[in-house]
Amino acid sequence: MSHIITLEDEYCEKCGEQYIDSSYKWCKTCQINELKNSNITNWTSENENIDNLIQEMQLKIKSKDDIVFEWIPYNQFDDIKEIETDKDGFVRLCSAVWKNGPLLYCENECGYKRSCQNKRVTLKCLHNSQNVFNEVKAYSINRDEYFMVYEIYGISQAPNTENYILILQCVYCEICGKRYTNIYDESSNWCKSCQIDDLKNNFVNWTSGNEEIDNLIQEMQLKIDTSDDKIFEWIPYNQLNDIKEINKIDNSDTIYSAFWKEGPLHWDEEERYIRHRNKNVALKYLRDVPSEFLNEVKIKVYLYSITRTDELLYGISQDPNTKNYIMIFANTYCKKCGEKLTNLVYDWCKSCQIYDLRNKFTQWTSGHEIIDNLIQEMQLRVETCHDIIFEWIPYNQFNDIKEIDRDDFGVVYSAIWKDGHLQCNKYETYKRRQQNEAVILKLYNSKNITNDFLNKVKSYSIKEIHSDKQQIYGITQHPDLKDFIIVLEYIQCEKCCKQLYDGWCKPCQLGELTDNFTNWTSGNEKIDNLVQYMQLNINSAEDVVFEWIPYDQFVDIKKIGRGGFAEVYSAIWIDGPFHHAYDEYSRNKPKEVALKCLYNSKNISDQFLNEIKAYSIKEYNSTDNILPVHGITQNPDTKDYIMVLDYARGGDFCNWINENYNRLNWLYIIRILSFIIGGLKIIHDDKDMVHRDFHTGNILVFNNSLNMSRENIFISDMGLCGPVGNTAKTEIYGVTPYIAPEVLRGEPYTKAADIYSFGMIMYFVATGKQPFSNCAHDQGLVLDICKGDRPRINESEAPKCYTDMMKKCWDSKPNNRPNAAEIEELINLFYYSYSYDESEFKKVMNIEKEEQHYKIKRQFKASEESRKTFISSYEENENENRRSTTHPEAIYTSRIINTLTKEQIDECLDCKI
Repeated sequence: MSHIITLEDEYCEKCGEQYIDSSYKWCKTCQINELKNSNITNWTSENENIDNLIQEMQLKIKSKDDIVFEWIPYNQFDDIKEIETDKDGFVRLCSAVWKNGPLLYCENECGYKRSCQNKRVTLKCLHNSQNVFNEVKAYSINRDEYFMVYEIYGISQAPNTENYILILQCVYCEICGKRYTNIYDESSNWCKSCQIDDLKNNFVNWTSGNEEIDNLIQEMQLKIDTSDDKIFEWIPYNQLNDIKEINKIDNSDTIYSAFWKEGPLHWDEEERYIRHRNKNVALKYLRDVPSEFLNEVKIKVYLYSITRTDELLYGISQDPNTKNYIMIFANTYCKKCGEKLTNLVYDWCKSCQIYDLRNKFTQWTSGHEIIDNLIQEMQLRVETCHDIIFEWIPYNQFNDIKEIDRDDFGVVYSAIWKDGHLQCNKYETYKRRQQNEAVILKLYNSKNITNDFLNKVKSYSIKEIHSDKQQIYGITQHPDLKDFIIVLEYIQCEKCCKQLYDGWCKPCQLGELTDNFTNWTSGNEKIDNLVQYMQLNINSAEDVVFEWIPYDQFVDIKKIGRGGFAEVYSAIWIDGPFHHAYDEYSRNKPKEVALKCLYNSKNISDQFLNEIKAYSIKEYNSTDNILPVHGITQNPDTKDYIMVLDYARGGDFCNWINENYNRLNWLYIIRILSFIIGGLKIIHDDKDMVHRDFHTGNILVFNNSLNMSRENIFISDMGLCGPVGNTAKTEIYGVTPYIAPEVLRGEPYTKAADIYSFGMIMYFVATGKQPFSNCAHDQGLVLDICKGDRPRINESEAPKCYTDMMKKCWDSKPNNRPNAAEIEELINLFYYSYSYDESEFKKVMNIEKEEQHYKIKRQFKASEESRKTFISSYEENENENRRSTTHPEAIYTSRIINTLTKEQIDECLDCKI
């Protein structure tokens, strides 16, 4: 009798191959065959090379959402409008309507059809037979992952000029003609300029009845930067139903829950603002004086814009009876206990989880008090809904136990755990993740419980995600030997069978990179050795694989900056960097990068090599705040070497502050400084280096947005960065006001000199003015700095605790300056003292909030009021005022200083401090 195997609907009915996406019945093999067949008969560009390029692009599809690249006849375009011309006056970009629109996959028909007619697109006109092939490869047809690259639909040709045209996603607003705010997200055609105009026009349609409140709401509305930002509103009190007190009462306020009938505005998929009706919200009644109230609202809005995890503030209302104002938040409180939810996405409450675990302490025992206490301690460490619940596991829970390793300390086994490990869960208090789970059993010769054994248990991780340590599930005991056994996750490399961390096997990946050394060369032994050194220093799957990159990999090269030793260009790297997934490295998409071209770098210097090593090989979203480096290339004409770096679209920190100074507040300022000093701490402590040219021009902002986060700001220009021990006298290079006096006197550059520079950065972000901007940066200023002269700052411009720390940083004696770790700790103390209430402060700082912390908060609040007054007085003319007070010989770009001060150096050496 023959047997029939019934499979789920995962295989293509036509070819029998497994679907790439079974839920949509998308078969890559069939779709590529269909495209190949249509290529033969249905179209041609009448240019064999172009036809081959189109076919090559079509065969790159990987999923149903990918774009089918096409030859598009020019008569398919209507409503063509000129957007941009090049320097020679030729039309470079146009907007147009594509009548038929692109091919989209239709599940019902298991094939492609045109269901998006009259689609708005951008036409990029290529003049003088530009390299069509490289231009096309600079764009993307893949939509499965987020990369900052435009989408491309196909190629056309202008019949009158015969120039080729690239058909790109539309990135320009149909109403105002400006670029959409997020040009890399076609699903969100949100135009900041138009939305702000709409909000302004709507100001006359509502009022709180209080001019100051109205001004605040208007100010908050005009701060929107993206379609994800909420529209801050005046919410009439009669919009709130079912108001109930929540069982969470802090020292000053009562929190209520309510339902907002109309609900908040949000930008939907149909590219319009709609309301989420009957939204559950939290109400916080405020009984402070109006100025205190306004300041608290601004702090809450700021906190949301920085972290995206704090309370989401929707607007303001007013109780008609008591006249008290009310802040309306997203309801982030637990329905059971009234405490704030620990995880808003999963509605998970740490307090309830801990309460449940405590209640179950009596339901189990290991039979050993010390072990029971250890398990309880580990259970109470849970912080998120993804954490593992550490437990006592009966030995009879394990099957198929096999010895796999042995040493002097014990034996390692593999086993199958019948029930599987416990994990916190959204819908239940906790759940078993999977039954019959493979685990590792580490048996220690530990009948007697020692501190070493307890510390070993605590060294493992209970984090299910975002952990670089092996996960631990619990403890068991051998019934015969009576030895205790640690139960760990089982992760193993398929290639070498060694245990893995984060699914990445360092020995195997380094082995592959080493084996590949023979497949490339820069033609220069020093460069090859550098590339190999950088590659062999990766420590995780997320690290950048530093490469030798052929120069013809770069297109759309544009000059964006010039310095004393280098020019900087933006470019598109066609192949893009390596990305680790599914146990291998592959290239996914083109990437926008910065090319730092060093003058006269044909001969490799130690300084050049040190600069590359000082950059980061951590990805853009890491937390070391040092600009990532991707590799090195060489200009084939000049033979100069070029560093390939992440492109910071937001520009340098100096210009960013100048553009946004009026929109900043003190919470924002100290948050930014904590990121900068964190990066400097990495250079000083982890790399054991000094920067040597630390100033606002060498700090870069990744995105020009006020939603500042740690991964949005980088320390760059590591050209003078070097080992701490390398104290040899070299020429002085930098920006005079940022150079420490001992360096100006000819002493070696130390970490303390970088701290002096950080003090000047503190001055700049506090005042909005560069240090010593009112005088020439000549020999006279050098002498004044060496004699102890420092920038002037008024008491009202910054809190006393802030200016005290700033002045310590620029103390004349290097030994009196704090180190980077001490500064970071103090800045964080400022931030938490100012922004956090008693309970939040204790959670973060592990100490009670005391008078000294309230004093810090009072100082920042007072300074904030002074800051608002100053900005209000000079807002219209501030940039002009700042420029008018800058001396024409004040230079804030790095340059060689000792050539200017050679005759004064000897005099400086005699300066008494």
